[in-house]
Amino acid sequence: MANPTLEMIHGMLYGYGIRLGRLSGLGRIIAAMSGTYPDHVPFQGPQMHDHAMTVARVPARKFYWEADVLVDVHLAVCRWYGFDSNTITFDVYNLEVEALGAKMIYSDNAMPTVDVSNPLIKSPADLEKYGPLDPSKGRIPYGIEVAKQFTEKAPGPFAGGLFCSPWSLLCQAMGYPPAVRAMKRDKVFMQALFDWAENQAIWPYMEALRKFGIKNAMGADAWAAFPNLTPELIDEWVIPSSVRMKERGKKELGMAISAGAVAGDYCEEDPGKFDKDIMFKCWDVVAKTFPMKLAASAMGRTQDWNMHWLYEYATRSGKKMPIMGALNGRFVRDSSPEQITDKVREWIDILGRDGRFLMMIGNIPADSPPINIHTAVEATRVLGRYPIAANLSSIAVEPPQFKPFDEWLKGQPEEETILKAREWKSADRKVFT
Repeated sequence: MANPTLEMIHGMLYGYGIRLGRLSGLGRIIAAMSGTYPDHVPFQGPQMHDHAMTVARVPARKFYWEADVLVDVHLAVCRWYGFDSNTITFDVYNLEVEALGAKMIYSDNAMPTVDVSNPLIKSPADLEKYGPLDPSKGRIPYGIEVAKQFTEKAPGPFAGGLFCSPWSLLCQAMGYPPAVRAMKRDKVFMQALFDWAENQAIWPYMEALRKFGIKNAMGADAWAAFPNLTPELIDEWVIPSSVRMKERGKKELGMAISAGAVAGDYCEEDPGKFDKDIMFKCWDVVAKTFPMKLAASAMGRTQDWNMHWLYEYATRSGKKMPIMGALNGRFVRDSSPEQITDKVREWIDILGRDGRFLMMIGNIPADSPPINIHTAVEATRVLGRYPIAANLSSIAVEPPQFKPFDEWLKGQPEEETILKAREWKSADRKVFT
């Protein structure tokens, strides 16, 4: 097994000009983050749980209930695509509310989701009904086991636990309209809601993760994206909550807890409403909550952004922050390989010439054509090779050559787990309900 510590040291040295040996994927990312530039622009592993499940052709009733299936599928699909890091995710917004008794909708073909027709919390009195969370309930043990297997099978800085951050948890527990209404009109109730989310709904899960040896956990917070919340509301509510959880995790558990991840993600859908000043404020928020300080795009309509704005933001202090350029998932799904290549070419030309640039896809929809993801990775490696060519339009990117997943899977470490998971039939559903 590779040694992630040595890979990171190699990446740091390479990024600072001591370019010896061949970089691993992790080393390439560290070189881009901490130094100037690696051998080529890294391609960070994206969020892709439903897509990975679809590529591997395993049923949701196995993928979202059995940690070894979810972890092995992710590791295999990440390697098949050639990403520079392993990213393992699941329906992280659902585990806590599910364990607390939320009504859920389950499917044989897609991730579980909360049934919003009957929310857990309708009034302040309901806070007394739920919590503290029992970490033996629902799929919390699955979340713990995913974290354990991720840490064991793919150790490194990206491995650890996943949870739902307080604000997004409240949106799951009561619905977004009532939650944002309370945030704007009833601060006493909202503070009680955050206290409940942090201390009753999430903290027992963090204690359980730490008990099983997990030293870090990241809390996703997509409901805190713009325009769901303004940067001002995020600063008032989400950032203080993130700080509280971080400080308590360090003090009581010796654990790195990062709540509010990707809060402030700029997700305005109308390009006519794009606002540079608001973008800058949102990127300030992302820099505060993300575990690594960077200028990041994530789930937004990034294909229509003026990337000169992102570059200006990243370099405004005189020293370039690392930039994460995330292709929009729908853009990747719905575009031609040629359009994807052209977008990668444009971004590398604007954002990557002086290094400290990483590519990724914000989220890969289940039905995305694999050729499009392979194309994004190949285009990044060809066009992003350092030093970047003076005229990128002169660099041809040939269609990527790859084996179909099932052919590639033969002999891989995850083959047995994946083939066995495919044997599940709908008649076995009772096992999971």
